Amino acid sequence: MGNIFSYARISTQEERKLQTFARQDSALERYAKENEIEYTMQFKEGCSGKSFEHRKQWQALERILQSGDTVVFKDISRFTREAENGYKKYMELINIEPCCNTSL
Repeated sequence: MGNIFSYARISTQEERKLQTFARQDSALERYAKENEIEYTMQFKEGCSGKSFEHRKQWQALERILQSGDTVVFKDISRFTREAENGYKKYMELINIEPCCNTSL
């Protein structure tokens, strides 16, 4: 089994003022406990989910992904807000064979 990473994202400046990462952190921690796993690294950022190009933490995560690694999100909207770009990115990731678990 490869590395297991968590990724949390808050979308807009408005959301960043109104909420913290607490809900996502709680869900990710619960998932890790229930599945008896430890995250190799945890990534967090406040950035729009429409594009991957301006997400510095996502880019850092993507640079270290290897075949067999897993990325855990609270839900699919933390990965992307745009279906077409999300599908393209998912297919890129599948080519290096990481497993993306999006159901908590």
